[in-house]
Amino acid sequence: MTTENGAMWSYDDAAVGLATWVQDRIPTIARAATDTIWAELPSYRATGLYDDVVTHVTSIFGVFTTSIIERRVPCVDDFAFTSTHASERVVNGISLIDFLQAFRIGQMVLWSYVLEFVRSTEGQEEAALSLVEHLMRTIELGSSAAATTYFQAQQYLVADQERIARDCLEDLLAGNVPRISVRLEAMRRAGLEPGADFVVIVCRATSETAEADLILDARKALARQLPGMLVPWRQDLVGLVPSGRFTLAALSQKVARAVKELGKSKIAASIGISSTHDEFTQTAAGLLEAQVACDHLGGRRAVQVFDDLSPLDYLVRRPDPTARRLIDPQLRAFIAEDLSSGSIYIETLSAYVAADMNATEAAAALRIHVNTMYYRLGRIAERTGKDLRHVEDVVNLLLAVRIASIDPSR
Repeated sequence: MTTENGAMWSYDDAAVGLATWVQDRIPTIARAATDTIWAELPSYRATGLYDDVVTHVTSIFGVFTTSIIERRVPCVDDFAFTSTHASERVVNGISLIDFLQAFRIGQMVLWSYVLEFVRSTEGQEEAALSLVEHLMRTIELGSSAAATTYFQAQQYLVADQERIARDCLEDLLAGNVPRISVRLEAMRRAGLEPGADFVVIVCRATSETAEADLILDARKALARQLPGMLVPWRQDLVGLVPSGRFTLAALSQKVARAVKELGKSKIAASIGISSTHDEFTQTAAGLLEAQVACDHLGGRRAVQVFDDLSPLDYLVRRPDPTARRLIDPQLRAFIAEDLSSGSIYIETLSAYVAADMNATEAAAALRIHVNTMYYRLGRIAERTGKDLRHVEDVVNLLLAVRIASIDPSR
């Protein structure tokens, strides 16, 4: 029976004697429990944690017997040792479900030894029954401590892995191949081997939902589709993805599936994919390519492969303040106004250029009457002062539109 503060428990000498019998046999029982865990849980068999599990089980059984011998109830502090073991389970990829199942398997094996003592010793049934509640309390507290420490270890591991991944990216962007062993191991686990092909991806996301964790959600969606290392970097999510098993087209399709998945959560993701590279020293160049590809999307929910851009697309997407300053103020005002009112004239100009300056074909592409096409082209010429029959004027106007459209406020 407990005292008023719940700290003590009244056990007779028979119960204490039974607990002492179990305590003397803990090394044997702990190995039997570990053997059962190994037989029933494949996730444990895939690790080299046998001795660690024996130690953990020994400590748990010790809480059960010691607290009985001391005639007290077990408490959470008795399970302080669980934290170290939980960290080992997380690192070795053992799930929380299996961690708790192993704990319960151990308790069942322990109880089987208690019953063995009862069968071999006359008059011990009552003593065994008095220990049932104590065992249940031990299981309850131990399971609670296991779950808590497992989640803590998982959080620490995620934070540590994120820090290591960010350090790897910083090394690579500085032109240095990581030399620290934990960084090299992180890259190896991500499939990033020296000399193997890889691409850089850049993901930018926006959401209609204020509660959305854009970087975290984007990382989860991409991780379900791609191998590699995904790192929050500045305002973007940057990925280093081994590409040896994929063509760029296949990789783009996988990324597109992640974009579609995010869209179901009302998250709009623009993702740029670099060219394929085979030297880690090319990471900075790959990042620039992925950024240019991402910029080209203009915030649209889509995927853009750098290799699919034209030289013109690349040149106008590079950060060049001088090129922006060269845009005539009259053109800048026209572009800003059209962008704010639906981009009708910009779309008309783009269709006109795509049709090799053939107004009839451009009108067909836009599904408008050719007279409407001519009217719009006339308005563009009037507003900009450019002659749309002259190639140079059209090229200069198109460049101004492409450059100013990146950030109309600049």
